[in-house]
Amino acid sequence: MKLIIRADDVGYSKVHNMGTFATIDEGVVTSADVMLDCPGTVDALEKLRERPWISTGWHTHFWGAPVLDPKDVPTLYDPERKGFRKDITRLEDVDFDEALAECRAEMDRCVQILGKALDVGMVHGDTPMARAMKQTAKEYGLVTDFLPNFFDPNSVVPDKWPKIHMASGLTAYKALNTDSIKGITAYDPIAYYLEDQGGRLALDKDAVAMDVWHPGFVDYFVYQEGDYGPNALNYIAIRTVDVHALTSCEVKGWIKEHGIELVNLRDALFGRREYQNHLRIIGSELAV
Repeated sequence: MKLIIRADDVGYSKVHNMGTFATIDEGVVTSADVMLDCPGTVDALEKLRERPWISTGWHTHFWGAPVLDPKDVPTLYDPERKGFRKDITRLEDVDFDEALAECRAEMDRCVQILGKALDVGMVHGDTPMARAMKQTAKEYGLVTDFLPNFFDPNSVVPDKWPKIHMASGLTAYKALNTDSIKGITAYDPIAYYLEDQGGRLALDKDAVAMDVWHPGFVDYFVYQEGDYGPNALNYIAIRTVDVHALTSCEVKGWIKEHGIELVNLRDALFGRREYQNHLRIIGSELAV
């Protein structure tokens, strides 16, 4: 079975990146979804340029600040936050042309630093920002149709892409839907693997699966920003837990014991072996 282990929120901040890249360099993360508008974006792209065996995706939260001058994108900008308006991807009063200009500017900066555009982007919805993201993804050649559209239950993934098995809601995340300090201690990514809570071991030997985590260290910016739900602080608390789990001997041992092939997303989509070639070069025990 092939397994993609994706880190989300890459580029959140330089401090957050320290934890994220520990899971890339010392752990089992094979794919990175990058925020293109945050304080750690440039640092993340520079690091990823040096790690071409990691596939990249566009993580379109827009929790940071515009690359363009705020006066050029007034419908995107909140002067009090000194950054993007909250939940900007769902707002209807965003100007499409402003959104498109900002998306292009972010991707241009990515190309300048990373040396290319990102590989993939999950872009759904029909708001002005969503339409701008879709157009930008098309212009820069990002793959956007490799997973079902979660806004459309009738969407179909083209036959040219393999089916990617996503764990429904990630069983480990259920522990985050609590206001209890004791409850959140039930969040356990190591147990997720050792107890096979995602049902990975029941998949066919040729199946492709992807698990998504949020590894990173927490500084003041990460603490202040992020999700807007009632349990948002829980998603801050678990970031260092993810770092520990994804660099742990337990998770590495589970992968090795069951002969699981770690792959990046390009490997899965295009039949490559970039990540396994990297493991061979460094003499990793996880090479198969």
